[in-house]
Amino acid sequence: MKLFFLKIFKFEFWPWKVFYFPLLPYYLHLSLKNCSLTFPSIVNPSLRNGGFFDENKKEILSKIPSEFLPQSLYVNSTQEFFEILEKIQTLGLEYPFIAKPLTDQRGKDVSIISEETELLIYFQNIGKDFVIQEFIDYPIELAVLYSQMPNEPKGLVSSITKKEFLTVIGNGKENIESILRKNPRAEMIWKDIQKNVKTDWAKILAKDELQVIEKIGNHCRGTVFRNATEIDKTKTAAVMDKILKNFEGFNYGRFDLKVKSIADLYEAKNIKVLELNGVNADAAHIFDPQYGLFKAYQDVAWHWKRLSDIAQHNATLGYVSCSFKTLWERLN
Repeated sequence: MKLFFLKIFKFEFWPWKVFYFPLLPYYLHLSLKNCSLTFPSIVNPSLRNGGFFDENKKEILSKIPSEFLPQSLYVNSTQEFFEILEKIQTLGLEYPFIAKPLTDQRGKDVSIISEETELLIYFQNIGKDFVIQEFIDYPIELAVLYSQMPNEPKGLVSSITKKEFLTVIGNGKENIESILRKNPRAEMIWKDIQKNVKTDWAKILAKDELQVIEKIGNHCRGTVFRNATEIDKTKTAAVMDKILKNFEGFNYGRFDLKVKSIADLYEAKNIKVLELNGVNADAAHIFDPQYGLFKAYQDVAWHWKRLSDIAQHNATLGYVSCSFKTLWERLN
């Protein structure tokens, strides 16, 4: 019953279609201004459909300087498994590493691979192209929403979210499972946690001892999103400008990145971009548990207006939105 009411009154747990439905009239208003229901598809001319749908991680990350990327291996589903192992050895990739599909979003089928047997099982089950990335153990993971008007020299950062991973704090008496299941956020995804997390559930942690349970920073994996107002958006935007310096035709998207410290972030060092999503990316800070629903809707509306402004500018340059039929077929 407690979980039921949590899902009802905490909008961060609402299905995305439910959360965004009240804003549909505003989206239609922007569509009329753009004379297109699919206007976001021309916001990023360099991305497939602007990143509105069917975006590909390989195509996007290949445009980012290697110094800002984790070491990666892109795997074709038709490859032989021994070929993958040979390439891993050649690159010097070490376990554990991250495996994730090239086209899926919101943490779907992302897995930490700890050994060769787990990689074989993942390869056999995934049935699609995926990427293997080295596991970056930097302590800070951020979601940074960036945008730039095509006719302006610099972009701006409108949202910075700090991710807090699902963690257990020991009390010297109860085991990990007992403590974790008192956390409603964990209880909601308990079956997934058991499937994805490898740990000794019967272990009793010392008082105040911390153990990170889920190291993948997605909301559906128990991560808490915090509105990181303490991080300077102007300084961060300057760094994103540097990362995107040679990425022509990218005007709106969200960086998911890890960094050693905020000081390093401002100096553009010790940064690893895990993903860069296009126009379908949320301003993740609105899902901070302390954020109000009305303010969240205001922020979403601002970002959609930003998309509209960029799309209108690109339309004057001759870019044409994808057809609604194409989008409808993709959604269904």
